[in-house]
Amino acid sequence: MTVGWAQVWSWLAPALRPEDGGEIELLSELQAGRAQLWAGETAAAVTQCVVGPDGPSLHVWLAGGRLDGVLAMREGVEAWARGHGCRAVTLAGRPGWARVLRPYGYAPDGQELRRSLQ
Repeated sequence: MTVGWAQVWSWLAPALRPEDGGEIELLSELQAGRAQLWAGETAAAVTQCVVGPDGPSLHVWLAGGRLDGVLAMREGVEAWARGHGCRAVTLAGRPGWARVLRPYGYAPDGQELRRSLQ
């Protein structure tokens, strides 16, 4: 089954904050290669490679759709990040993500959740 942009956008739009811009800005980041789109049958996520004080990491910018669909992408996204030299995966989101991602090695780090890939 191929998922079209309209479906992907319906999953991601609720996670987009007003200061992040809108659909046009998201598409611009994706088309310029500054963000990566991960789309499954029931969920989607957008990531960005960033360089911080601890080196390169993959930041999960947006995620939406069914929770099981988001979690099903986790291993593949983390493997891609390792392959691109990222030392960690980070995300900022609702407090419930800490509970959901704890079993996968994610822990609070300031305002974000972080999982080391090393």
